[in-house]
Amino acid sequence: MVIIADGRFSLPDQLSYTKYQHIYVDRTEKILGIDQVGYAFLKNPKELKILAETEVKIGEPFAAITTDAGITTLNAPCSGKIAEKNLEALKLMESDTYKSGFIIRLEEITALADNLISGAAIEEWAENEVRSLIRNNYSWKIIEIGDTTVGKTAIKVRFTDDYFKKDLKTTLGVDFGSKEIKGQFISSDILFGGAYRFTAKMNIWDAAGQEVYDKIRGMYYRDAHAALLCYDVSNRLTFENLDRWIQEMEDNRGKIPTLLVGNKIDLVRQVSRQDGLDYAMKHGFMFMECSAKNGENVDDMFQKLAIEIFKIEEEL
Repeated sequence: MVIIADGRFSLPDQLSYTKYQHIYVDRTEKILGIDQVGYAFLKNPKELKILAETEVKIGEPFAAITTDAGITTLNAPCSGKIAEKNLEALKLMESDTYKSGFIIRLEEITALADNLISGAAIEEWAENEVRSLIRNNYSWKIIEIGDTTVGKTAIKVRFTDDYFKKDLKTTLGVDFGSKEIKGQFISSDILFGGAYRFTAKMNIWDAAGQEVYDKIRGMYYRDAHAALLCYDVSNRLTFENLDRWIQEMEDNRGKIPTLLVGNKIDLVRQVSRQDGLDYAMKHGFMFMECSAKNGENVDDMFQKLAIEIFKIEEEL
């Protein structure tokens, strides 16, 4: 038995586990279920639906669990014909997930996935997973910089409210919005045995681009965790002005994770994607293009930025 987090979680070492979903396979009892760490990740599970009818197949969905955060689909770590479906599993998982809280019992296990965690590898993997479970809530300040009219407010509103208003007023001073997101970082280290999951409140600060507000933007940069450096792909001048914004940011905040954003890709271009990519590479920035109007890539770029901040925070 592997005991972790000062006895808070136990994982039987005769079982095999999926890396990311925490589904266990008991080859002796021929049962599938969710381990204790996976149950903790679910956070208030409400409903279980068993999707598989007569058999499970490696990699295919066999059950779905509804939680406060949405629906989690469970993929099978093995193949075999179903002998029993435990419709009461959700009620029993918290007290006894490894026996009475199983989800499916098979007649026999005909094949196992080849990437399951087992034996001596369980402890290190589980400790990494619990670390991400216990330390997974963050609040980060993200600043948007760039010329006025490049669409910084539209990006913020699209992200926080999934909304686009054509006649958004030019920002006066500083505007603010926030949204909670869930992220996952999977290390490229082949020795790493799990994934870091986290929840982050992204606090988006949108500063006015006009020169009259230059004096207050020093306060705006304070304690920023990362920046969106924005330009308008349909307006070459906004791209040519990026150097000024970088200088201002570094004068006030130093070097922080920065994502170069080419907005308004729904319009006729004056700046090619390759120009943006080359500029980002030159300065060591991440790079994406988006359309605040139709929402293309907006959520993805905040996810990308969140993962980068998380890696720095956790020294990964």
